[in-house]
Amino acid sequence: MTATTDSAVAVTTPGPPWWFLGVVVEECPTPPGGPVVSVATLPEGASPPLHVHADLDDSFYLLEGTMVVRCGDDIALANAGSWVPFPSGVPHLFRVMDGPARMLMVHADDSFLAFVHDIGRPATDVDVPDAGDGPSIEELDRVSTLHGITNLGPSMTEEAARDWLERLSSG
Repeated sequence: MTATTDSAVAVTTPGPPWWFLGVVVEECPTPPGGPVVSVATLPEGASPPLHVHADLDDSFYLLEGTMVVRCGDDIALANAGSWVPFPSGVPHLFRVMDGPARMLMVHADDSFLAFVHDIGRPATDVDVPDAGDGPSIEELDRVSTLHGITNLGPSMTEEAARDWLERLSSG
């Protein structure tokens, strides 16, 4: 294949990783005007509060790991290779189970990454945030609202996730 300088292909470079509520988020290069894609690495037990996006369809492809996911009244088990869609206006949450997970997030706009930047901080090669390094629930709620996110309830507990795993496995 021959490289040309007048190609219609736009090449972009990844942005720096960010620490966001104990999760590492890395922005992936995408063409201007296209979807916003990022990769998140989540520790075992990671679980956002039950929340809803006013205008953003939230979705991800699970690259590695296992999660119990809830979207509206539906509960499912997601494993590596699962596509998990959360339509706008539908309350959702998840919990990472039995080890860390990595997900490829795909959004139509940059509102989620703007939220990550407002709550998180740039990551360095040597630091790991402490468990208590996050914002207060009041600050999280305030900044969430600025980005079209409404927090509706607590994160999924380990006990609740294990209970759902048992129900899902027994049919």
